[in-house]
Amino acid sequence: MNLNQLRALVKVVQTGSFKEAARHLQVSQPAITQRIQALEEYMKTRLLSKDSDGIQLTSHGRTLYEQSLKILKLWDQVEEEIWGVKVSGRIILGASTIPSEYLVPQILKSFRMVYSDVRPQLRISGTSEVLRWLRDRTIDVAITGDPLSMEGVSSFALAEDRLQLIVPTDFATPTAQGWIEMLSEADWIMREPESDTRRTTEGYLKKEGIDIKDLKITGQVESAEAVIASVEAGLGISAVSSLAAANAEKLGRIKVIDILDPQIQRKFYCSYLDDQKNQSVIASFLSFLQTQRI
Repeated sequence: MNLNQLRALVKVVQTGSFKEAARHLQVSQPAITQRIQALEEYMKTRLLSKDSDGIQLTSHGRTLYEQSLKILKLWDQVEEEIWGVKVSGRIILGASTIPSEYLVPQILKSFRMVYSDVRPQLRISGTSEVLRWLRDRTIDVAITGDPLSMEGVSSFALAEDRLQLIVPTDFATPTAQGWIEMLSEADWIMREPESDTRRTTEGYLKKEGIDIKDLKITGQVESAEAVIASVEAGLGISAVSSLAAANAEKLGRIKVIDILDPQIQRKFYCSYLDDQKNQSVIASFLSFLQTQRI
């Protein structure tokens, strides 16, 4: 049971409609239905009924509705006492490609379950562009593969990731002695030069004595999904986030090769402006992120 389920019950009763409740809470109508069903499963009783007069509360539903009004009012008072005002409004996030596809959606879903009156907006680009947005104050928080290192900006590690080598499913796995030669001679699909994934891959290859200029790069694309699709089509090999590789491998689209050192570790960071960290919406989001580190 959570506060959003109580809010759904209250709003359905107040509006007399699942559709109107969804509109007021800015979620889909099926989401309202799911929240009411989850609440009924938790309480092990029916809370609402429908007759010719519309949606009605059952006796147990009436009890929970009345108590929910008190609980939600009390929670509003707690927020007001801590933040000075109820946490509501807009927060603009900037995220680089991998976090925007595989981390941020779940983070925002969980955040909205706690702070339903906050309206997040997400802007997506490469790390350098996202960090420029933060410097220019066109976004409130940045989630990228590199932190923004400058005076007046703070960062913390949000999640750990690793790069994995992916190949077509019919690709012959090299021997331990032959993997360096394989990396040097294979056709490669690469991300754009500004990508965190591209820079990390190049750093790893350089450490193994392979110059990126000597590689046969047959394609350059701008998203992890495009990389996976190109490898799946047999156009070459590549290195992608383990977050992206896991699902593609599970679906049988590509193969992950475990070579001598198959994992290239990296982190994703949250960066924010110090002079904005005490604004209620930003502060609540940063505090929430601190509990969500992956």
